[in-house]
Amino acid sequence: MHEYFIYKKYIDELLKNQNNTNIPLLQDIYSYKDYERILKPVLKTIYDNPYANLTTLRLKLFLNSGLKEIMNIFVNDTKITPGVLLDFGTFKTRDTVLCGLRQEVDMKDGKLKKDELPIEQDTIFDLASTSKTFTAVAILILEENNLIDVFEPVRKYVPEFKNLGNTTIYDLLKFRVKIVTDKRVDSAKNKQEALQILYTAHPDKNQQVSNAYTDMGAMILRCVIEKVTDMTFDQFVNLMIFKKAQMDDTHLRVPEEKLYRVANENFSSVVLKDGSIKTNFNNIKGTPHDSKAIAIGELGGIAPGHAGYFSTKNDMIKFANALINGGILSKESLFSMSDTETGFKDQDKYTRFYGSLVYLKQPDPEFLSVYPPLSGRSFMSPGFAGTQLVVDPINKITLFVGSPRLHNRIYQVHPDQISNIKIDEHNVKTFTMPDGTKKIVCSDYTKAKEVLVTLALDLSIQYQLLEKIFNNEKEMHLVRELN
Repeated sequence: MHEYFIYKKYIDELLKNQNNTNIPLLQDIYSYKDYERILKPVLKTIYDNPYANLTTLRLKLFLNSGLKEIMNIFVNDTKITPGVLLDFGTFKTRDTVLCGLRQEVDMKDGKLKKDELPIEQDTIFDLASTSKTFTAVAILILEENNLIDVFEPVRKYVPEFKNLGNTTIYDLLKFRVKIVTDKRVDSAKNKQEALQILYTAHPDKNQQVSNAYTDMGAMILRCVIEKVTDMTFDQFVNLMIFKKAQMDDTHLRVPEEKLYRVANENFSSVVLKDGSIKTNFNNIKGTPHDSKAIAIGELGGIAPGHAGYFSTKNDMIKFANALINGGILSKESLFSMSDTETGFKDQDKYTRFYGSLVYLKQPDPEFLSVYPPLSGRSFMSPGFAGTQLVVDPINKITLFVGSPRLHNRIYQVHPDQISNIKIDEHNVKTFTMPDGTKKIVCSDYTKAKEVLVTLALDLSIQYQLLEKIFNNEKEMHLVRELN
């Protein structure tokens, strides 16, 4: 297996796609050798199974990747998450891997609850901030139709945001300006009060330009969309996005007849300095966990712009594919999703790179957002509840992760209380509450998810390479002759 130079054209194409970005700092992240590492298993699989059909070869690649085994470790051994769904690949070639439960185990005795059900193909997930992608796309639709100019101040379209000054739609879309309000939006007693608090939004005097992730921009952009279209946000999104993508299983509030399919019960906890536990709790299943979404959205039914939607892997992949295939946006607008001005290099470290309410490729592994081998026009939208959407419009690769991250989990422990975290023989981190109840500490969830996503996107690229080689009789012959 030494003649990989034969397939230089495939690696050159991947390198070209990688460098297709408006950000010089994000070019050349991966080298020829990095892509060669991805290609090697493809060539070896063909060589070891010279006369197998394409389906068998794909299955061999999948089994040798170790993806299923690692997912099992995260769910059943380390218990970072009760369960996970991972769907990945291209429009023609996809895999869905499921593992674990859509709810939780009783931590007092370790027994399953009576109503416990596994994650399935049609499980409904709280998208949380993954919902921001809908807001970004809606803004770009308005721009395409000349209904807004993204470089105009927000107050031009919504005068109530006078305190934003010259802050533009583009500033909010790209996380360029840090926005604060006089009070927390989720301190409001009702939707009207929440909206009045939102109208106090203004640039942070201490940090005018930042690459700080925030919910505020998407919440304000939702108001712009409603003012310009004379429609509610959800009406516009339903008409211009969901209907075009044929998404019929995406909801602001999950219908009663679908509640049994919802993945989590919408509560999570933090351990404070004194050892007490603060829980963000919403016991109405099928409504958002996010407190700001609850304040503005009145427990579902009203879209807040930054969160609030529930969906399935089928609908989210329909959405991603519709973006790639031009069913919602033009190619130019889709590529603009990955335009940014926020990221930069500081000595040997990189800051975050943000696109249109999304994360972009990140060369620093410490801040990994989008897997480097994907094209320079790729973007990723994560959700705090455990979801993640990845779209690569050039390689035509899409990925969706769904997981009940929040249920019965502690997602943050104060440094003064770290010593009270216990690790069992399975490397499961737990924090014991005053009543003796144990809660799993899921601070490692994001890193664990990145491991799964990396493997899945490796496979997605390998599936593409495999299909290209398999459909070329001359090249298949060459691979079979390699030694």
